[in-house]
Amino acid sequence: MKRFIGFINIAGAILMMATATLPISFAFAADCGDKKVSADVSAKPAEKTKTSPAKAEETGVKKSAKTEKAEVPKSSKAVRLKPAAHQTREKEAEPGERLTIKQVMELLKKTRNLSGKNLSGLRLIGLDLSKCNFKGADLSNANLERADLGEAILERANLSGANMKMTDLRVTGLKGARLERAVLDGAIWQDGTICAKSSIGSCKEDPDRFGSN
Repeated sequence: MKRFIGFINIAGAILMMATATLPISFAFAADCGDKKVSADVSAKPAEKTKTSPAKAEETGVKKSAKTEKAEVPKSSKAVRLKPAAHQTREKEAEPGERLTIKQVMELLKKTRNLSGKNLSGLRLIGLDLSKCNFKGADLSNANLERADLGEAILERANLSGANMKMTDLRVTGLKGARLERAVLDGAIWQDGTICAKSSIGSCKEDPDRFGSN
């Protein structure tokens, strides 16, 4: 009986020890779990802070690359700019607009066709205008003194008021040309006749050409 009571006492002591250790183990486990959770939670912001600077650098590099690409075409365009043609060459005259001396000289380098052109009032003194086509051109009040118009076409040209002193008109087509008030003193006419002084509007033969008797 004493042995049985002693056994019961021993068993009770063991049970008491076991019940005392259980809360400790649970508390230890809970502490460990809290530490893991806190460690995980604290680790996540650290990862974000580590990756965010890298992303910021990448975006900065992309933006700078875009700006560099955008600037390259602008600089290339600035280098390739060339002066416009109208800045280096004289502007061409509109139909019916009076030409300038420079424009006339430019045309004579390329062609002898000046038909229908407006040359009114221009100083064309001593110019070589031989074999030029002045058909229907306006030469009114132009200064053609000593100009060479040999074999030129002056059909239906307006020569009214023009100064044609000593102008060479040999073998020149003057059909339908207007010669009102045109001064022809000393001009060489189509047939080689030298026009007398005071030849205005038409060529007058000099009566003293062969000398007086």
